[in-house]
Amino acid sequence: MAEGWFVPTMPDLNQRNPFLAKYIIQNSIWWIETLQLGGIRQDTYPYPDKVFMSNWAGAIMKEYPNFNIVGEEWSTNPLLIGYWQQGAKNKDGYQSNLRSTMDFAMQTLIPQAIKEKESWDKGLAKLYDGLANDFHYTSPKDIMIFPDNHDMDRIFTQMEENVENTKMALATYLVLPRIPQFYYGTEILMQNTAKPGDHGLIRTDFPGGWKGDKVNAFTGEGLTADQKDVQDFLTKILNYRKNSKAIHDGKTMHFAPNNGVYTLFRMLNDEVVVFFLNKNESTKVDLSIYNELNLKGKKFKNILTGEEFIWDNELILNQKGAYLFTTKMN
Repeated sequence: MAEGWFVPTMPDLNQRNPFLAKYIIQNSIWWIETLQLGGIRQDTYPYPDKVFMSNWAGAIMKEYPNFNIVGEEWSTNPLLIGYWQQGAKNKDGYQSNLRSTMDFAMQTLIPQAIKEKESWDKGLAKLYDGLANDFHYTSPKDIMIFPDNHDMDRIFTQMEENVENTKMALATYLVLPRIPQFYYGTEILMQNTAKPGDHGLIRTDFPGGWKGDKVNAFTGEGLTADQKDVQDFLTKILNYRKNSKAIHDGKTMHFAPNNGVYTLFRMLNDEVVVFFLNKNESTKVDLSIYNELNLKGKKFKNILTGEEFIWDNELILNQKGAYLFTTKMN
């Protein structure tokens, strides 16, 4: 371990050696071609030689222009995350050839925003301030967001096994201008609460298809009411999201939290998606706050319930939770 930053059991490869560098690049291209890969998630992206990493990513993207590489930059600082995205205006002139980085910054802020008591600098204000950092990124919509992964506590554990708060967090990850990644079992509230940080529990077998399984998440057999509820909740949002150009490519506008309600809009052509996070048991939202968007008189449908309403002067959010509305009727 001459210059690496990781662990002694993982020795460095000298990527400044031109023969070794060429071998690694050719080896990566061989695997992509042989297995017809669509993308690579590259661990600990900033740890190797950064000039080599730029050459490596550049060679792959030149060979496969529709390919994607996601680089892990485990930092909650948007300045560091943004540094590694291709097109960043870095003071040292560095260009990474990396289309997608991992958004640990927003990943961390969303659970905090939902769990914390509201104040001027806590709670939903953290979500608003966090997304406001998007001006720093070359292309926010190419950054990958995620509730959890194989290295961190399951989102249900992060949310202290509060089902409604978990649903609010999951919905938030799915409407941001990002590429969402969901770890297996999130949809059935898999957790590692007994031992936070325990990688064995985090990576527990998915129930169903294994000998002796009493629960089968593929068929629904043995799932609790809460597990089925979250599975259905995610199914509805994801099925809408698949065909939503507004969520994939639309303009983003959000408003500062007001009385425990955060509002975000995704807009493209005639499709408007409205997202409310409501921390109150019941609340009345003054829709005149959003008059600049010229939505009055438009018909909206609730993506989760199918109910329709006309955008007018106010809207009742009758319970705590995430609300998703769209102008797209089918």
